[in-house]
Amino acid sequence: MRVPHLLIGVLAILAAAGCTNHLQERQLITPTDPRAEACVASCDLGQSQCEQRQRVREEECRMHYERLSADHETCLATPGALCIKPDTCPAAEMTICTIQYEECIVGCGGTVETRFSMPRVSGG
Repeated sequence: MRVPHLLIGVLAILAAAGCTNHLQERQLITPTDPRAEACVASCDLGQSQCEQRQRVREEECRMHYERLSADHETCLATPGALCIKPDTCPAAEMTICTIQYEECIVGCGGTVETRFSMPRVSGG
């Protein structure tokens, strides 16, 4: 029967199209072994430090953007000057921290479970 192959094909197409967030559920399972407590605590600290670094980068970028914006405004007041408007800053990217944390927990003996589910379609 070809239905399982069709389902796998549909999931592969949707995953390639960037729709995995709607179809994929990830659950991090920390180890329950008491000997892993120090390892998990180290992972927690690492994640906290990573997130703090990302927030600091975002804040530094915002401050730099504000300075460049002020320079841009001054430039606009100068007749004939070529003024380049600065790019805005992206939000702090925490994905890298999540990935590092998951890898750390797995290194401590934890697991990451991935489940695929089909989105529910309401009948109407």
